[in-house]
Amino acid sequence: MKTFPINIVLHDRLVVLVGAKGEIAGKPPLLLEAGARVRVIAPSVAPEIAHLAEEGKLEWLPRRYELGDLRGATLVYAATNDPEVHAQIWAEGAANGQLVNVVDVKEYCNFHSASFMRRGLLTIAIGTGGAAPALAVTIRKRFEEEFGPEYATFLDYAQSLRPVLAQRVPSFRRRQRFWYNLVDSDALNLLRAGRHDDMTQLAHRLMAEA
Repeated sequence: MKTFPINIVLHDRLVVLVGAKGEIAGKPPLLLEAGARVRVIAPSVAPEIAHLAEEGKLEWLPRRYELGDLRGATLVYAATNDPEVHAQIWAEGAANGQLVNVVDVKEYCNFHSASFMRRGLLTIAIGTGGAAPALAVTIRKRFEEEFGPEYATFLDYAQSLRPVLAQRVPSFRRRQRFWYNLVDSDALNLLRAGRHDDMTQLAHRLMAEA
């Protein structure tokens, strides 16, 4: 089944994870980084998750799933050894209109997590529709080698430049041309070489020419 890729805003949104082993064990830090409120429901968890709970960064309910545990959640992940529990989680989540992913049970998924990498504001996600997550991880590793920290620096600079550009170049078409010219220029190569001042001068020259 084909899916439609989106980037979801999870700031101050509840994400429930039922189970804390296997694929979903590494999700809490990523979800917390995105600003989500995380609740883990599992009789036992890895030391890393227990430590996050002790620090008050996430909520851990040390027990099995119970009906009603998904109330208020935006996303739900589940990975247990109990098919009956999976069916109950899917039924509750579907009734609530929630996004549910029961790991490795495609009929109990209405979304699939992508493998992704970040370089500051840059996010690159790779999905395989749940068919071959290992392929997505392999492609992500290639991207991690290709896209270095200069992309994060470039985007931070671009974000700070936007209000200045809006004042100096009122025309939308001219601003659009500037951005394409900047991206196609040597800006990233200059940042990669640590020549930040040269990149700034280049950007201002292109802005004057826009």
